[in-house]
Amino acid sequence: MLFTYDKSSNNITQLSETNFRAHKIMERKDIETWVEKHPELLGENLLILTTEYDKFDKTDERLDLLALDKDGNLVVIELKRDDSGRCVDLQAIKYASYISTLTLQDTSQIYADFQRKFKPSFTIEDAREEIINFIENEEFEEINDKPRIIIVSRDFRPEVTSTVLWLRKYGINIKCVKLTPYELGINSIALESSIIIPLPEAEDYIIKSEQKEYSEGSITVTQQEYLNFYKDISSRFYKAYKVPTKEPKGISYLQIPTPFGSTHYEWCFHGRPRNSFGVEIHFEKSDREKNVQLMKMLLPYLKDFREKEHIQLEYVEDPQKKSCRIFVIKNQGAITDNLKFWSIDTMGKVYGFFQPILEKLSNDGNDF
Repeated sequence: MLFTYDKSSNNITQLSETNFRAHKIMERKDIETWVEKHPELLGENLLILTTEYDKFDKTDERLDLLALDKDGNLVVIELKRDDSGRCVDLQAIKYASYISTLTLQDTSQIYADFQRKFKPSFTIEDAREEIINFIENEEFEEINDKPRIIIVSRDFRPEVTSTVLWLRKYGINIKCVKLTPYELGINSIALESSIIIPLPEAEDYIIKSEQKEYSEGSITVTQQEYLNFYKDISSRFYKAYKVPTKEPKGISYLQIPTPFGSTHYEWCFHGRPRNSFGVEIHFEKSDREKNVQLMKMLLPYLKDFREKEHIQLEYVEDPQKKSCRIFVIKNQGAITDNLKFWSIDTMGKVYGFFQPILEKLSNDGNDF
């Protein structure tokens, strides 16, 4: 229920719930436009990529809105006016399957085509830049094959909510948003937007529980690629140098500890999509001055390392960041056997040269 409060009379008035049909509010003409212009109605910040998307292969079906979330996931948004109907969940799943093969390049083209309706000179490069700037996930490189789904309606049938809850247990990320209109005045209605699945107050718990139940097969193609790559070089590195790494995960980097906490050696891919690979020493304490101080204690040794190993190590001290690093970059993002050999050999040389220096600094009582 919604209420209004009149400060002059100190009266509270309950608003009467209504429906969209009674106000001649249409699904496509009105509600779709609202969400396009104000995606926050769905309870999160989304980038609307296009509306009425129908570029599917071998079918003339069209989805209502296609969006991107802050993590870089595609989002299918399916709208129903007053009643969800019995098959909206199946309809949305079909659309999600249709777009699951879209790449960042495809998505940039879709967004560029849509934006050109308003900005004729908008290019695919402009679209790509806006998409990359919108995404906050630092691990993002490529659109994955697991789109999210948001279903919006004034009312949801039990057949739909039951199916949605069941599908969420198996890793399908579906959200149901209830959009309820209320009588406000002759020319106005009030809108209440509420997330009914998953319940916001239990969302963190529900998501963790669902992830625990559906742990197998939930890794993306890119994450699996990273996991395989780092497992391989971790094993090879240990055989060659008897130095253990941290446990490989499906992320873009893998670390080797040093004697100082929050300082480590790191293999790391860069770029979105990835276009380079680094062998690096990272100084990542919360105290920027300590990071800079420790790095500067190693800088006098860079010349000796370069002369001995013929590897051009560089360093960066970004005044906008707490962390700093010493690194060598290979301008290659593709995972190949050559990259594996280079990464193991180069890290072996960096570790073999700097680890004794770091151990001596630690043994001398330096507190970093």
